[in-house]
Amino acid sequence: MVITMQNESMSELKKRLNSSSMYLQSNDMQVVEVKKGYAKVEMVIDEQILNVHGFVHGGALYSLADTAAGAASFATGRDSVTLAGTINYIKPGKGGKLIGIAQEISAGRTTGVYEVFIFNDEEVLLSRATFTMFFLDGDRYKNKLKK
Repeated sequence: MVITMQNESMSELKKRLNSSSMYLQSNDMQVVEVKKGYAKVEMVIDEQILNVHGFVHGGALYSLADTAAGAASFATGRDSVTLAGTINYIKPGKGGKLIGIAQEISAGRTTGVYEVFIFNDEEVLLSRATFTMFFLDGDRYKNKLKK
């Protein structure tokens, strides 16, 4: 089911993002704040996301960054999918919680670029990522799903 953001408030968007994705729920991620071109997403650090060294797996950090960028792009009023993403791992992930903060850098007709910083709950910067999101044409996308 695709819902457009035209008349959706930020609180409704936050609720939709948190309730419609089993991936977020199964990975203990939650969108805690959204506003135009911005999102804050938190993820609980538990044993399931640790690597063999006992630090947060890089894939979990990437997933959180992708989720934050996606939420920020949805908060522009346009649904999107990830076109490309890069991440730099700065420090090992440890603590009780990860916090991903995404900010829009640029938005054009079909794509948007988002920068994401991930911190732990002690405000230590763990990684920095850049994502390019492809904005979906709502009517065309809805019609494709109906077929």
